Amino acid sequence: MTSRLDNFTDAAFAFAVTLLVIGGSEAPTSYAMLSAAVAELPAFAIGFATIAMFWFAHVRWRTCRGEGDWLSALLSVLLVFLVLVYVQPLRAMARSFSTFLGGAGTPFAGDVGDLFLLYGAGFVAMTAVTAALFLEARRNHALDATRRAAVGGETIIWLILTGTGILSILLASFEATDGFSPLAYLTLPLSIGLFTWRWDWDGKGADAR
Repeated sequence: MTSRLDNFTDAAFAFAVTLLVIGGSEAPTSYAMLSAAVAELPAFAIGFATIAMFWFAHVRWRTCRGEGDWLSALLSVLLVFLVLVYVQPLRAMARSFSTFLGGAGTPFAGDVGDLFLLYGAGFVAMTAVTAALFLEARRNHALDATRRAAVGGETIIWLILTGTGILSILLASFEATDGFSPLAYLTLPLSIGLFTWRWDWDGKGADAR
């Protein structure tokens, strides 16, 4: 059962990536259309990297899952459902962020706060389910100290991502601060970097550094 579920999850993530294909489903028929499609490359790269981040997390979780049960299956199916819903806000966010960074992609025609309110909701749901997957993996008594510490670290990292998404949603909820909602995600390299540096990944006690 677990192998079939893993194959189903992989296929769902692959399908989500196809929804991010540069230029949509219509093949360019002119140089202008081709240029517009190529201009979407930064947005596609952002979206692809985000989906790949969640997929790689699920792959890492499988190595710690053990035999798996109804809870692991339920969380995996929920993650599949969320990624297929999340891909459209992700695509809009990636285009908006690419344009903000100076790309030539199509900008989002609407309020940025509203965009990141929807995107943040999907991001929080996805990261919370991923954190729940790693928390569920701690029930596997076959894990040694090192792998148990790694699972604990992964859980906290995904909770940091969840908290950052919630912060972005709160900023997007108020007109005075909605312009700062995208900036919340820029704190992730610092927060996750500091945590990764201090966490006891070997499971041998407090970090002595």
